[in-house]
Amino acid sequence: MRITYDNIILRDYVLSDVEDEVRWTNEETEWFYQEAPWMTLEPVNADELRADMIEIINDLSENVIRWRFEIEVDGRHIGQLSSSYLNSDFEHTPWNCIDQSKNAPQNNSVRALGIEICEMEFWGKGIGAKALAAFMDYYRSFGENHFLLQTWSGNLRMLGCAKKLAFCEVKRTEDAITVDGKAFDELIFEKRF
Repeated sequence: MRITYDNIILRDYVLSDVEDEVRWTNEETEWFYQEAPWMTLEPVNADELRADMIEIINDLSENVIRWRFEIEVDGRHIGQLSSSYLNSDFEHTPWNCIDQSKNAPQNNSVRALGIEICEMEFWGKGIGAKALAAFMDYYRSFGENHFLLQTWSGNLRMLGCAKKLAFCEVKRTEDAITVDGKAFDELIFEKRF
């Protein structure tokens, strides 16, 4: 599946993406430390990732609502979008509570969106906002109209993206994250159409 939105393409994962993902996980990791610097990024083995992705690719059909898309700009794979569900307490909905054939929750959970622009030369160019807008349009075509973003107060690019897309802050947990000895807030933003 491919979705074109302005100058970007959202598309399904292909095997050639494995090499990018290995590089982003094992070598060019700056994106991760901007997104979640309090976590540890575990190295990935290319052969194991390739085997996992072959299984996922083989399970894709046009009828299944996607939970993940790769982002491509000018023919270059630069990152990915993904989604999960949060319940009314903003906790993740377990996968066994989701109808896998439709990628839809069985309760009143809300779709939480995530984005990773792993190629640094594409940072600060508005690509993240466009990709998230296209991602929301995709889900809106299935009747979804309520979305969440989770981030931390040190992720200035994500905060700018949330503002550009008219997300509103709905939850702030002060001093929830410590990075280099400094406390940051955990934030959840919401958008309804």
